[in-house]
Amino acid sequence: MQKTRLLLTCILCITAIMMLVGCNVLTDLIKDGGGTAPLGNILNRTVDKNQNAVPVISNSQQGENQIKLFFSDKSGKKLVEVNRSIPKTLSLARETVHQWLIGPSGSSDSYSAVSPQTALRDININNGIATVDLSKEFLQPYSNVAAETALYGLVNTVSQFPAVQLVKIRIEGKEIKTFRGISLNDLRLRNDLTGYSTGPVPQGDASGTEKKESPSTMNIFVN
Repeated sequence: MQKTRLLLTCILCITAIMMLVGCNVLTDLIKDGGGTAPLGNILNRTVDKNQNAVPVISNSQQGENQIKLFFSDKSGKKLVEVNRSIPKTLSLARETVHQWLIGPSGSSDSYSAVSPQTALRDININNGIATVDLSKEFLQPYSNVAAETALYGLVNTVSQFPAVQLVKIRIEGKEIKTFRGISLNDLRLRNDLTGYSTGPVPQGDASGTEKKESPSTMNIFVN
């Protein structure tokens, strides 16, 4: 008698489970086109949803950085400091030099200091020294820009970061000692060549607007 009761209890439990499962499967079959969906698709649906999940974007990669770019003025003898906002990037020093090579955007007060054909080959910052490797077009005179203006347009742009105390220049992978007659032994930031500044400046307000990062707070990893 006891065995019979136990058997009946097991049968009732199995029947109840099958009824619950059957209702869920039937519902899924109806939703997937009136019973035409394969059973394997229904069973695998939970796995597919997890595989297609969209990753969350980290807030640390959002926002903007505020950088300074030193271009030439109309005379070609002075530098114009231009403030520019760019999206945050892990290679900030590299992107900054790239922006300098692109030149001014929509400004009649500043001009490119070097040939637009100049390309950045590489940049490395180590122990306070920034080594910038450029294409051979950097050596060519451009428009009426003086050699000193072109040279320190690059040096000042790279030296805006506190991690950079000295700049070295390479052309096509080879370090050079002079640039159009100017010694490159001790290239450091020179404020005396800058005439004036233009462009947006870092700002934040009391309403909670996020303040853009200035060069003194930037992460300038370049690799």
